[in-house]
Amino acid sequence: MDRLDAKLDMLLKLGRLFGPLERLIEAPEDFNEQERAETLARYFSEFPKLNDECRKYSVGQAGHNYQIEFEKFFNALYGVFRQLQAGHELEKVVRNSVKDARDAIQAIPVPRSSVILEAGTPFTAFCKLRSLCEADAIRSLVWFDGYFGANIFHRYLQFVPDEVCVTLVAAEPGDRAGRPNRHRWEEFLDVSRLFAAEHGHDRYRLIIAKSLHDRWLVLDEKRIYAIGGSAKDAASTDYFTIASVEPTTANLQCIADTTSNGDEWFGPNSQSHR
Repeated sequence: MDRLDAKLDMLLKLGRLFGPLERLIEAPEDFNEQERAETLARYFSEFPKLNDECRKYSVGQAGHNYQIEFEKFFNALYGVFRQLQAGHELEKVVRNSVKDARDAIQAIPVPRSSVILEAGTPFTAFCKLRSLCEADAIRSLVWFDGYFGANIFHRYLQFVPDEVCVTLVAAEPGDRAGRPNRHRWEEFLDVSRLFAAEHGHDRYRLIIAKSLHDRWLVLDEKRIYAIGGSAKDAASTDYFTIASVEPTTANLQCIADTTSNGDEWFGPNSQSHR
């Protein structure tokens, strides 16, 4: 497992660790005193295992020791005990601890890498792209693709952290587009409107570019990946590449120009989705 996959795996395990506590908060009437005690006891039994995994991950990159980030992670997990013992409310304790632990994991950078995936490996391509979206974006995610399908939302964006602003830069089918292409576009817009209604104009933007040839995935305005094909059918029938690109001034300017020259269909300046 590479470090990006390991990072995503820890985030998923973090969600599973706190899941029972969150259910206890959401529906306290479903738990009697013994069940409440059992839920907390299970957390205190299981969190040291995830803590050890984070400790190993923090020293797993040759020549690096992310001790500060690990200490923040440990304090977040162990802090549940300390805060409950001090009389704090469970809801506030869990909410703050989950955020602090997630932020600590997210703060550990992942070395950039490029991959070439063989044709016929669409699940592997899906896992790689999902890992980038969920584990490597902290503040912003901008994805350029002229052939987005509706599955972009549930496959790759469903579990992107709430604090990440998502921008999709797409291209509207031309006048000569066939029926399948237009149907794809209509389905994409239908789900885009649902995504926009839930995430709001401050966390989601849809930009329609006048012309869009390249496919890019830009994370936090400094990590750039050139995507070798459309995400909707990645690696299904052809080789598929996810190539790390240097964030040079020229590359960043090209990406910024494509975005700024596009037409915003939803976002801060167009708060009603077209």
